[in-house]
Order: sequence, then structure tokens, then C-alpha cells
Amino acid sequence: MGTRRSPKKPLPPPVVDRRHQQALEIFERAVKALGKKDFDRCRGLLDALIEDFADQQEFVERARSYRAMCDRSRRPARPKTFEELLNYGVVLHNRGDFELAVKYLRQALEIHPRNEGALYCLAAAQARAGDAQAALRALRSAIHANPASRAQARRDADFEPLREAAAFQALVAPALP
Repeated sequence: MGTRRSPKKPLPPPVVDRRHQQALEIFERAVKALGKKDFDRCRGLLDALIEDFADQQEFVERARSYRAMCDRSRRPARPKTFEELLNYGVVLHNRGDFELAVKYLRQALEIHPRNEGALYCLAAAQARAGDAQAALRALRSAIHANPASRAQARRDADFEPLREAAAFQALVAPALP
């Protein structure tokens, strides 16, 4: 007869390191947020992982790498095309950052030097930035490109700093037929 084997005892359940599992869950949620381009959520999860699970070195190192990716991905692309430069200049102007708006509007005008909209926006930003002479030159060019800019400038609050200047008044005076 054969030898009798004793029944195998079931193996004990694997020891699950609870902190390891928690760190893994947070890391997976952060990666999912990054995939959805939800950079703020991703950053928050990774920061919590780094701060609360310092003992889980494997995840902390990965979290730092992913956090750097998250930061790089969040930075806005530098405007390059005429439209991007013009739009960014207008956004900066609307935020009240007139000097920086002038910089981007000038870059837009390097691409299309006679664009009436860009010339007008540059004039308005320069007026707000306190550069009256440059504003008058740009406004003169804008009016030359599009005479309707004359009437627009008469009503535009951006030219308030120039309103009393004789050169501005002459420039925006209604054109004689």
C-alpha cells in the first residue's frame, strides 16, 4: 500500500503591510489624476503621500518624480504665434500688468507690424503704462491702418491718461470730410 500523506495545512494569509497598501492607493489616485490632467488634485495627493508616508521610501521617491512632472505639465506654454502673443498681451493688459503686456504686444507686431488691432492694443497698454509718447506713436499707426480707431480711442478709458494732451486731442479729433 502507499504511504499516507497528511492533509496540507492551508497557508496563512499573506501579511499585508497596511501602510504600504494605503500609500499604493494614494499613489494610484495621483497617477489617475495626472492622466486626466487634473494637476492640482495630483499635486495634493502626491504632497500628502510624501508628507504622511515618509516611511514608504519606494512611494516617496516615485511621488517626487511624478510631482516634478506635474509641475512641468502645469506651466503654460510660452506664446509663440501672432494670435497667442496678441491674446496673451490683451490678458496681461486686462490684469493690469501693462509693462508685460507691452512686451508681448510688441512681439506680436514683429510678426505682423501693421495689424491694426495689435497696434491699437499696444497704444492702450503704453498709455496705461505711462509711456505717452510711445502710446501716441502706436495710436497714430493704428488710426492710419484703420481710421475707425480714431472714434474708438475717443471713448476708450485706456487713453484716460492722455485725454488732456493736445497731441492726443488732435489725433482723435473727427476727421474732416
